[in-house]
Parts: sequence; C-alpha cells; structure tokens
Amino acid sequence: MPSRTMLLLAAAAMFAGPGAEADELQNRVVAAMRTSRPDGFRFQRTVVIDRTGSARTTVVEQYDPGRPSAQRWQLVRVDGRAPTAKESEKSRKAKRGPTPSYAELADWFGAPATRSTATPGYVTYRFATLPAGAVKIGSHDASADTQAEALVNVRAKTPFVERVRFTSTKSFRMMMVASVQSMDVVSRYAMLPTGEIVPASTASTLTGSLFGKSGRIHSTATFGGFQPLR
Repeated sequence: MPSRTMLLLAAAAMFAGPGAEADELQNRVVAAMRTSRPDGFRFQRTVVIDRTGSARTTVVEQYDPGRPSAQRWQLVRVDGRAPTAKESEKSRKAKRGPTPSYAELADWFGAPATRSTATPGYVTYRFATLPAGAVKIGSHDASADTQAEALVNVRAKTPFVERVRFTSTKSFRMMMVASVQSMDVVSRYAMLPTGEIVPASTASTLTGSLFGKSGRIHSTATFGGFQPLR
C-alpha cells in the first residue's frame, strides 16, 4: 500500500539569494492555516504508483474522521476492483502519518524566505532551507537539505497557498540499505465554495537505490469528494 513517504516527496527549481524575516502576508497566511481543520472533512484519495520493475498500481481510499481512529482510512478499490479481505486488513494496519491537510503547512511557511511578485495575482516565496521536522522521509529528517517554493494566491478573498514545491539539495541514506539521490514533490491546494482550503493533488518522484539496485518511484495522489463532518 502507498506510504506517507511516497506522498511527501517534492520538487522545485534551484533558488538563490539571502532569506528575510516573515512578512505581513506570510503571517496572515499562517494564521489562516492554523484555523484550518485537518479532520473536518470526509474525502476520497486516489493514489497511482509507478515503480521501476513493477506494474502500475492504483488505489482508492476513503477517509472519514467520524469513524473510530483505527477505521478512518478504508480501502475502496485496488486497480479498478474491490479489495480482497487480505488487502483491506493490510491497509487497516498500515502505519500512517498525519492526515494530509492545509494546516500542516503552518509548521514551516512562516520561516525566512525571499519574495517575488513576477506572476500577476500571485506572490512567490522561496525557502533555502526548512525548519526541523518539516520534511520527513521515513525516520530521516530531510528538512535542512530541502528547498521549497510556495505560490500564494492573492486574488482570493482570503490569500492562500495554492502550490508548494520541494526539492532535495543532496543525497542521503535511509535504514542502511536505501540511498536517495533525489526527491521531488509538487502539492496543490484548492478553495472550496465555503472558503475552506483543502488538498487537491500531490505528485512525487523519488530516485535512488535499494540494496544496491537503482530505481525510481513516481506517485500521484488526487483528492476529492470533500464533505464537512457534521
């Protein structure tokens, strides 16, 4: 089943220039992020994984915060068919990270960044490095070796981050048997008619080696069917 690791990888262009203190717009956006409810919606997530040497896998999951904690994620479809009992049980027992949400960006978006307004209706922030814990790949904290770019939509009634891009700045090893040469993620967010900001999609690419064998994992996750929890 897809892991949190696959869904958290990101990419961006190379950035240059000194950082600056968080400005007024950053502070406003962070304040709005902190009012977002990570467990305020039911939604569906479709994950497609392409891995070197393996067939493409498509998994559909349903998230419902109204269920007991161990049952919030439910496997709906696997490669277009109903899941087997074994697949459903494996999904239920899978170790998962935090639920994808707009609120999680508040952990790092207020960090020092450079600002530009080259795109009409948007403000771009570039982060040369990120605070500890912002980007974790398994047990490895890659934050210090990750650059980020955040595109803020200022045309909306309430400015919000519409796109986030991350890229690794150097390779690293994991669990002694895996070497990650590069990671690449682009996450997008959307405003619902009610004004709440929710995840829209994530595309990630990881290249490296496992047990000395080179490979690549590309995954996409799309979110939809958001329903407020009553």
